[in-house]
Amino acid sequence: MIVKFGRKKMIDKKSVIIGLIVSIVILFVSLYYVKAEVAFIGVLLGAIIASYLANKKNQLKVVESALHGILVGIFVGVAQILIIYIKNGFSENIAIILLIGAAVIIGAYIIVGALGGLVGTLVYVKFGRSYRNSDMELGELEDQPE
Repeated sequence: MIVKFGRKKMIDKKSVIIGLIVSIVILFVSLYYVKAEVAFIGVLLGAIIASYLANKKNQLKVVESALHGILVGIFVGVAQILIIYIKNGFSENIAIILLIGAAVIIGAYIIVGALGGLVGTLVYVKFGRSYRNSDMELGELEDQPE
């Protein structure tokens, strides 16, 4: 489930899929029941979840965690365009408009996804790490006055 480039593990597919599912569920709710702007919150939340789960498995660098969010953003953007196209009955007029708007929608979701990936890493650093005994002992030694 982890894509390897050389010796390094880059993308955790399972966490990206989980973030994508969360985002698509929020996308369905936003397209049918509430305003369309909620889809951006869905992408942000899905990217945060994907990055957090990927950081849980192996410690990622900032760029790698942003890449998880970008993947969620791209896939949600494509899914939204397909959903709108299907919802409008495969109309040619709508298809032309969607092709023009696809670059804007997917570009915006890439930016929001990258931001969510960074936030997911920060959340993991703040709340997700378990402290080892050696770290605790080192911290206790540094806090004592001389």
